[in-house]
Amino acid sequence: MKASLGIDIGTSAVKVLLLGLDGEVLAERAAPHPTARPHSGWAEQVPEDWWRSTVAAVSEVKSAADAEIVAVGLTGQLNGFVLLDSNDRPLGDAPIWLDTRAIAETAEIDSAHAGILRERGVTRLSPIAVLPKLLWLARHEPERLSQTRSILLVKDFVLWKLTGIKTTDPSDAAATAMYDFETGDWNRPLLVDLDLDPELLPEIGATASIGGSVTNEAATETGIAAGTPVARGAGDVTALAVGTGAIEGGILGITLGTAGHVVLGQDAARRPDLDSELWCLPHANPDRLAWLGLVMSGGLSLSWMHEMFASTGKPLSYSEMEALAAEVPPGASGVTFLPFLEGAATPYGEPRMRGTFNGLSPASTAGHMLRSAMEGVAFNVRQCVEAFQASGAEITQVHLAEGGARVDLWCQIVADVLGLPVRKLEALNTSTLGAAMIAMVAAGLAEYDDLLTPQMVQGKRFDPDPATSPIYEAAYRRYCTEAEAAARLAHDMNSTAPSAAKT
Repeated sequence: MKASLGIDIGTSAVKVLLLGLDGEVLAERAAPHPTARPHSGWAEQVPEDWWRSTVAAVSEVKSAADAEIVAVGLTGQLNGFVLLDSNDRPLGDAPIWLDTRAIAETAEIDSAHAGILRERGVTRLSPIAVLPKLLWLARHEPERLSQTRSILLVKDFVLWKLTGIKTTDPSDAAATAMYDFETGDWNRPLLVDLDLDPELLPEIGATASIGGSVTNEAATETGIAAGTPVARGAGDVTALAVGTGAIEGGILGITLGTAGHVVLGQDAARRPDLDSELWCLPHANPDRLAWLGLVMSGGLSLSWMHEMFASTGKPLSYSEMEALAAEVPPGASGVTFLPFLEGAATPYGEPRMRGTFNGLSPASTAGHMLRSAMEGVAFNVRQCVEAFQASGAEITQVHLAEGGARVDLWCQIVADVLGLPVRKLEALNTSTLGAAMIAMVAAGLAEYDDLLTPQMVQGKRFDPDPATSPIYEAAYRRYCTEAEAAARLAHDMNSTAPSAAKT
């Protein structure tokens, strides 16, 4: 059997998936990698760990399914980057998207260049982006940057290891805040004005195009046949837009991985309201754009609580956590969780906001905290949906996926909070699935429409419970009031805090 291999270099693990040419998922595997947090606001990973995890996961998935890999597609976390020296050796660890050290640089760039960033980059600058982090490096680690001869984004580092080619695609490039939507290239005048060298960046090619082929060396390490075509692929948002079916208008894709992504495919001529902290990225379909609302701590909110319970010496399984939360009524008896463990993106854009529980009393239990964590994430998802709707988008279907979707109670809470039916997709790892689908299109083996149908019609449906509607309306308003107060406090902190230099 012939298959396409999707590879997703995620925040916590590399996930791989074999997709048959008929659209059937044949096998999936994952291999973890760690994140270092050497200072407050920093988050870094070792680039070679991505490659080691890729090799391990590919070996396992090949053993799980007897298939001939005829195409490879890549995706990965946005806004992580690797600096390579003249010998193509990484210059230190790679800052990833969770790294928000460049708060001062973000404000400075936005103050001087907000107009061109909005008009040509279709973005409102965030510390998540690569651009302010590069300026931070220029100021705090100039020797490291001066030794740099090339810069690669996360998935593109693995593509280079597979093919020897340094290249990227428009979706990954656009997230960096260095992309020009008008030219389809790097925003060279902006970079030059900031004394950053655009020649360090890789060339940009279409998402569903072949970036290179597997080298003999990579074939020896991975077991993928030399010469196998490798698509440029897409950043995880665009890949999951494909994998959740958010290609045609009206289909909303929600994923609850480490972060929560809320994506909608829209006509390329339409733009979202950037003041609502929405992102706009090129879609795998060049006639469309992917609108993104970002929940910084999506599935992370529940996995953090899982780790907290484990630290007591009495760990709970996720099913036990779900059972405890199910004992608590909707609205969590007034307990509210603000899911900003890693800061807030949509709609606040405040990286120094932090997670809080409000409304706790001596009567509160672990179940109240668990349910309120799920509800808090769902409320943040609703804020993203309302931002889409305020920008004129219509939503007719909701597809839910990734790790958090394994918790049925959470799926029901999302349906109740949104007041819309939600379908949990059977193929939960939608970024990996999207990467495999993009590879098949790039290799001329299929069209998206051929592949979407079998994926989208499968999965459990969750209908909103009308009885919970008034309860969740009140809980949502309480959440919004508390979140807005937290955002004001974070804004006051930002106005007086220094840049995050090494200490």
